[in-house]
Amino acid sequence: MLSNLKPEIIAVLISLFSLVVAAFSLGWNIYRDVILKPKLKVGFGVREIFHENFPQTLTKLIITATNFGPGQINCNMVQCKNAPVWRRILRKVKYAVVIHDYKNPMSGQLPSKLNVGEKLDLIFPFDKDSFLSEPFTHVGLSDSFGRNHWAPRKDVREARKNYLQEFRNNKA
Repeated sequence: MLSNLKPEIIAVLISLFSLVVAAFSLGWNIYRDVILKPKLKVGFGVREIFHENFPQTLTKLIITATNFGPGQINCNMVQCKNAPVWRRILRKVKYAVVIHDYKNPMSGQLPSKLNVGEKLDLIFPFDKDSFLSEPFTHVGLSDSFGRNHWAPRKDVREARKNYLQEFRNNKA
Protein backbone atom coordinates (compact mmCIF):
# COMPACT_ATOMS: atom_id res chain seq x y z
CA MET A 1 0.00 0.00 0.00
CA LEU A 2 2.79 2.43 0.88
CA SER A 3 4.60 1.50 -2.33
CA ASN A 4 1.83 3.22 -4.35
CA LEU A 5 2.25 6.54 -2.48
CA LYS A 6 4.62 9.22 -3.63
CA PRO A 7 7.61 9.96 -1.37
CA GLU A 8 6.31 13.49 -0.74
CA ILE A 9 3.02 12.15 0.67
CA ILE A 10 4.88 9.65 2.88
CA ALA A 11 7.02 12.50 4.23
CA VAL A 12 3.88 14.56 4.98
CA LEU A 13 2.23 11.60 6.76
CA ILE A 14 5.33 11.01 8.89
CA SER A 15 5.46 14.73 9.72
CA LEU A 16 1.77 14.75 10.71
CA PHE A 17 2.28 11.68 12.90
CA SER A 18 5.28 13.28 14.64
CA LEU A 19 3.22 16.48 15.13
CA VAL A 20 0.45 14.46 16.85
CA VAL A 21 3.01 12.72 19.11
CA ALA A 22 4.64 16.06 20.01
CA ALA A 23 1.25 17.67 20.78
CA PHE A 24 0.28 14.73 23.00
CA SER A 25 3.65 14.93 24.78
CA LEU A 26 3.24 18.68 25.35
CA GLY A 27 -0.29 18.20 26.67
CA TRP A 28 0.82 15.44 29.04
CA ASN A 29 3.70 17.54 30.39
CA ILE A 30 1.39 20.49 31.04
CA TYR A 31 -1.16 18.23 32.74
CA ARG A 32 1.50 16.49 34.85
CA ASP A 33 3.35 19.64 35.94
CA VAL A 34 0.53 22.20 36.22
CA ILE A 35 -2.81 20.46 36.70
CA LEU A 36 -2.02 17.14 38.42
CA LYS A 37 -1.47 17.65 42.17
CA PRO A 38 -0.10 15.17 44.72
CA LYS A 39 -2.56 12.88 46.49
CA LEU A 40 -2.40 12.49 50.25
CA LYS A 41 -3.97 9.46 51.91
CA VAL A 42 -5.03 10.24 55.48
CA GLY A 43 -5.92 7.81 58.25
CA PHE A 44 -7.23 8.52 61.73
CA GLY A 45 -7.88 6.47 64.82
CA VAL A 46 -7.41 5.64 68.46
CA ARG A 47 -4.18 3.64 68.71
CA GLU A 48 -2.08 2.17 71.48
CA ILE A 49 1.67 2.67 71.77
CA PHE A 50 3.65 -0.14 73.40
CA HIS A 51 7.24 0.06 74.62
CA GLU A 52 9.21 -1.94 77.13
CA ASN A 53 10.12 1.21 79.09
CA PHE A 54 6.48 2.35 79.45
CA PRO A 55 4.77 1.17 82.65
CA GLN A 56 1.52 0.85 80.68
CA THR A 57 0.42 1.27 77.09
CA LEU A 58 -0.27 4.80 75.86
CA THR A 59 -3.62 5.36 74.17
CA LYS A 60 -3.42 8.22 71.67
CA LEU A 61 -5.25 9.74 68.72
CA ILE A 62 -3.07 9.34 65.65
CA ILE A 63 -3.45 10.97 62.25
CA THR A 64 -1.33 9.38 59.52
CA ALA A 65 -0.67 10.88 56.11
CA THR A 66 1.10 9.23 53.18
CA ASN A 67 2.04 11.08 49.99
CA PHE A 68 1.03 9.05 46.93
CA GLY A 69 2.49 11.65 44.55
CA PRO A 70 3.24 12.80 41.99
CA GLY A 71 5.64 15.28 43.51
CA GLN A 72 6.21 16.81 46.91
CA ILE A 73 3.39 18.04 49.16
CA ASN A 74 3.37 20.37 52.16
CA CYS A 75 1.02 19.44 55.01
CA ASN A 76 0.07 22.58 56.91
CA MET A 77 -2.59 21.99 59.57
CA VAL A 78 -5.10 19.58 61.03
CA GLN A 79 -8.68 20.38 60.03
CA CYS A 80 -11.98 19.12 61.44
CA LYS A 81 -15.43 19.49 59.96
CA ASN A 82 -18.91 18.89 61.36
CA ALA A 83 -20.93 18.17 58.22
CA PRO A 84 -23.79 15.73 58.61
CA VAL A 85 -26.25 15.66 55.70
CA TRP A 86 -28.66 18.18 57.24
CA ARG A 87 -25.82 20.67 57.81
CA ARG A 88 -24.69 20.33 54.19
CA ILE A 89 -28.23 20.86 52.91
CA LEU A 90 -28.72 23.97 55.06
CA ARG A 91 -25.15 25.16 54.36
CA LYS A 92 -24.35 25.26 58.07
CA VAL A 93 -21.14 23.23 57.96
CA LYS A 94 -18.79 24.00 60.85
CA TYR A 95 -15.01 23.91 60.50
CA ALA A 96 -12.27 23.83 63.12
CA VAL A 97 -8.49 23.83 63.22
CA VAL A 98 -6.76 21.59 65.75
CA ILE A 99 -3.61 23.05 67.24
CA HIS A 100 -0.90 20.45 67.06
CA ASP A 101 1.01 19.30 70.16
CA TYR A 102 4.53 20.52 69.38
CA LYS A 103 5.95 19.26 72.69
CA ASN A 104 5.43 15.56 71.96
CA PRO A 105 8.79 14.13 70.78
CA MET A 106 7.11 11.03 69.27
CA SER A 107 4.88 13.08 66.97
CA GLY A 108 5.68 14.53 63.58
CA GLN A 109 5.68 18.30 63.27
CA LEU A 110 3.61 20.64 61.13
CA PRO A 111 4.15 22.15 58.62
CA SER A 112 5.84 19.17 57.01
CA LYS A 113 7.13 18.49 53.49
CA LEU A 114 6.48 14.96 52.28
CA ASN A 115 8.17 13.47 49.25
CA VAL A 116 6.47 10.69 47.31
CA GLY A 117 6.11 7.64 49.55
CA GLU A 118 6.90 9.43 52.82
CA LYS A 119 4.60 9.19 55.83
CA LEU A 120 3.74 11.60 58.64
CA ASP A 121 2.29 10.52 62.01
CA LEU A 122 0.69 13.17 64.22
CA ILE A 123 -0.05 12.15 67.80
CA PHE A 124 -2.70 13.81 69.97
CA PRO A 125 -3.74 13.05 73.54
CA PHE A 126 -6.73 10.76 74.02
CA ASP A 127 -8.48 12.28 77.01
CA LYS A 128 -11.88 13.74 77.84
CA ASP A 129 -10.79 17.19 76.60
CA SER A 130 -9.57 16.01 73.18
CA PHE A 131 -11.10 17.37 69.99
CA LEU A 132 -13.29 14.25 69.78
CA SER A 133 -15.45 15.78 72.51
CA GLU A 134 -17.06 17.72 69.64
CA PRO A 135 -19.21 15.81 67.13
CA PHE A 136 -16.90 16.14 64.10
CA THR A 137 -17.69 14.05 61.05
CA HIS A 138 -14.41 14.68 59.22
CA VAL A 139 -10.78 14.89 60.35
CA GLY A 140 -7.94 15.60 57.95
CA LEU A 141 -5.00 17.68 56.84
CA SER A 142 -4.78 20.75 54.63
CA ASP A 143 -1.99 21.20 52.12
CA SER A 144 -0.21 24.11 50.48
CA PHE A 145 -2.55 23.94 47.46
CA GLY A 146 -5.49 24.86 49.71
CA ARG A 147 -7.02 21.39 49.54
CA ASN A 148 -8.25 19.33 52.47
CA HIS A 149 -7.46 15.63 52.60
CA TRP A 150 -9.98 13.87 54.84
CA ALA A 151 -9.61 10.57 56.65
CA PRO A 152 -12.31 8.03 55.82
CA ARG A 153 -15.52 8.80 57.71
CA LYS A 154 -15.51 5.23 58.99
CA ASP A 155 -12.24 5.97 60.84
CA VAL A 156 -13.73 9.10 62.42
CA ARG A 157 -16.94 7.31 63.46
CA GLU A 158 -14.95 4.48 65.03
CA ALA A 159 -12.67 6.87 66.94
CA ARG A 160 -15.66 8.88 68.15
CA LYS A 161 -17.36 5.65 69.27
CA ASN A 162 -14.21 4.68 71.22
CA TYR A 163 -14.12 8.15 72.77
CA LEU A 164 -17.76 7.97 73.88
CA GLN A 165 -17.30 4.46 75.32
CA GLU A 166 -14.24 5.56 77.26
CA PHE A 167 -15.34 8.96 78.57
CA ARG A 168 -19.15 9.05 78.59
CA ASN A 169 -19.29 6.42 81.33
CA ASN A 170 -16.18 7.71 83.14
CA LYS A 171 -17.11 11.29 83.97
CA ALA A 172 -14.25 11.53 86.48
